[in-house]
Amino acid sequence: MSRGIAKRVLLLGWDAADWKMIDPLMEAGQMPNLKRLIERGVMGNVASLSPMLSPILWTSIATGKHADKHGILGFAEPDVDNNKIRPVTSTSRKCKAIWNILSERGMNAGAINWFASHPAEPINGFMVSDRYPHAVSPPDKEWPTVAGSVHPAELLDEACKLRVHPATTMPQHVLPFIPDLKDLDPLKEKKLHELRVLLAQCASVQAVSTFMMQKREWDFLGIYFDTIDRFAHAFMEFHPPKMPHVSDRDFEVYQHVMNGAYKFHDMMLGRMMQLAGEDTTIIILSDHGFHCDHLRPQGSAEIKDGRPVAWHRLHGMLVISGPGIKKDERVYGASLLDIAPTILWLMGLPVADDMDGNALIQIAEGELTEPERIETYESDSNEEAGSAVSASSIADPEGMADDPWAAQQMMQQLVGLGYIEQDASVDGVVLDRARNLGQVYAATGRPEQAIEQYQKVLSEKPDDKGCKMAIATCRLQLGELDECERIVREVLGEKDDAPQANLYLGMIHFRRGETEAALERLLEAERADPNAPGLHCQIGNVHLTRKRYADAQRSFEKALAIDPNNAEAHDGLGVALRWQKRPAEAVNSHMQSVALLHHRPQTHIHLGLALAEVGRIDWAIRAFNVALQQNPDSVMAHRCLAQLYQRVKGDTAKAEAHREHARRIRAH
Repeated sequence: MSRGIAKRVLLLGWDAADWKMIDPLMEAGQMPNLKRLIERGVMGNVASLSPMLSPILWTSIATGKHADKHGILGFAEPDVDNNKIRPVTSTSRKCKAIWNILSERGMNAGAINWFASHPAEPINGFMVSDRYPHAVSPPDKEWPTVAGSVHPAELLDEACKLRVHPATTMPQHVLPFIPDLKDLDPLKEKKLHELRVLLAQCASVQAVSTFMMQKREWDFLGIYFDTIDRFAHAFMEFHPPKMPHVSDRDFEVYQHVMNGAYKFHDMMLGRMMQLAGEDTTIIILSDHGFHCDHLRPQGSAEIKDGRPVAWHRLHGMLVISGPGIKKDERVYGASLLDIAPTILWLMGLPVADDMDGNALIQIAEGELTEPERIETYESDSNEEAGSAVSASSIADPEGMADDPWAAQQMMQQLVGLGYIEQDASVDGVVLDRARNLGQVYAATGRPEQAIEQYQKVLSEKPDDKGCKMAIATCRLQLGELDECERIVREVLGEKDDAPQANLYLGMIHFRRGETEAALERLLEAERADPNAPGLHCQIGNVHLTRKRYADAQRSFEKALAIDPNNAEAHDGLGVALRWQKRPAEAVNSHMQSVALLHHRPQTHIHLGLALAEVGRIDWAIRAFNVALQQNPDSVMAHRCLAQLYQRVKGDTAKAEAHREHARRIRAH
């Protein structure tokens, strides 16, 4: 095992935290602890995954793997033995989390409140499960401990004394969020009760975390706070500027809640930083962002029908700070899948080939050093990694049976939050998991497998329009345009006031090479819905094909005026600028696109072309090679490299190697 640059790592999960909320507060001096952390580290966006559901995303963060590998596919799962449903559990995870891997190698690992972490796993260290902070009794009754929620078990009673019941929150606790309480009846005001519950749960997690940080030794500690996300679903609609559906009274009362939530997290961070010490590497990230401005959907942000994603934003926030990390710089191209590999690399352990992410080695000061590699950490034999603890001592599902009473209470919590429907059944949960797995496959370039999952849903719910349209999207990806069109016309019709139908039909025409018909459909959709960034990008792509580069530029700029963080629009704008003989500006646009969404090979090809035109040949070669890392079958990238090596570098051997690669790919 090599020596890593981190003495120990503290990973803080702030669900749904968003730079759009954080930046103004830092500028106003209201999040000083986070600002101090950034000044001695790196910060940037982190790309989320699909579907944007917290149990799936936080398990991917902890494992470095997509959901088809880790097996957590929603908030609930079937309890086959009892023909019931239950919240997702730690025993359902099909691969090791970062705390398992570190624990097996003799390190002291801890995890607190992580999604899908109950029952607590018997790791070499400590664990507090996600059932721990939820109050399951009225204030006049004893709050029972939940068996299996704390490891080691001898700490259960002591840890449970730290829990905060919502009934014990006082007016002074609420004033930073709702400055004017005098006209609110705590017994009648639903939102006030909701805020008190969230504060109590968050305070419980903070209390047990600071307790464990002081009482137990740790080399790694992961702590998850869901409070910003839950605050946002409850109160983001009241955040300024005032939304049309919000009453003047509610706006006046609740407009400060979201700023209060972020400032509260910064106060908690200050205590964490104090306890961790200057020699600890601290990582803070969110699993996705949360719309807080003009991009907020119309209507309430409350979760309905078990699908909490409408207000979620593709990019979350990321900060990595500590000894050996670059100071006050940005990190680009990060994904949730990169967090676990980065922690392994920071701690001097190999990165596994079966992980879907990569270590963010660009964050380190000095010369970049590629991490060591290992085939997998899933084998029970860890001789090659020098394991100090056997895998069998880490996961013992037989000895981690779930408490039926605790599971029932947690299910009621999830129903109350809107994550699970009131009348959810085993069959319904099975279908919902199939739908989510379909989204995973679709988002990772496996449309055939996605269709199989969506068809499982349609076999039981033949009128499910969402699944039908998901299949239509997959058919479009596969080039099965006639079948895609059939589904679209069946589900959406083709009324002139149906923007989604016109969008799909426009894309179908475009894939057929019928650019005039495509543009007609897309412009019709634009007239009906002028505030859709993706639609403007589609129109821009049609203009590019028709060599109307100024029109394409205007379309991509429209998309960016609505959503400045749209990676596709930045990339398209760069292409339009390059064709208008403005390659330097094109480089800037493509760089912004790559910073927002790194795993998009065509953007790296476009960047390489623009860099070559401004004479940055070595950078261009690097960009084409990144494209090949992401898509080894890219004929375009091989052809571009062949030309650069032949005409500029004079390296005939490398040029011929890339030409041969291109010929081989075309032959297949």
